Amino acid sequence: MQKSSNPGLLWGVVGGISLIFLNVITYIAGPSVLFSWWNSVLQLAVFIVIAIFAGLEVKKQQGGYISFKEALKPIFTTFIIGTAILTVYQYVLYKYIDPKLVDALKDNLLESTEKWMHRFKAPQEEIDKQLDELSKTDFNVGIKKSFMDFLKGIIFYFAIAAIISLIIRKKPVERPLQ
Repeated sequence: MQKSSNPGLLWGVVGGISLIFLNVITYIAGPSVLFSWWNSVLQLAVFIVIAIFAGLEVKKQQGGYISFKEALKPIFTTFIIGTAILTVYQYVLYKYIDPKLVDALKDNLLESTEKWMHRFKAPQEEIDKQLDELSKTDFNVGIKKSFMDFLKGIIFYFAIAAIISLIIRKKPVERPLQ
């Protein structure tokens, strides 16, 4: 079997499927789990580990050495492919499988915002103002919104990919000519 020139393609599919799997499990557990902050952190951590595998695979193919640019390509590709797969899944979930999930997301966000604002001792009038603005927000999912969310995700993941690439890069030791 021939190795792909960019392992990010394979790892991107693995990442997208892994995130869908985690989403399905948390969806079954209920909105309080699906929309929890720790679920977001867990999914981000899983996605980062998968992207690191893509970079390390290229590094191994090149004998343990990799430049920043060579590392960035498979890592960022992993994030692009995985995010695209997850975006399509979430569009289908919110638009066709469970359209009422949008209301659960809004309710959960209002509840958690109020809780956090109370925790940070915000004045009640500020809490009411924030909750009022938030309740007016349209949370419905459409093609345009999904695409914009995808682009925002890609910008965020480019920064993560750059950091990972800086960490795993390794230049060969240059020996002076004698």
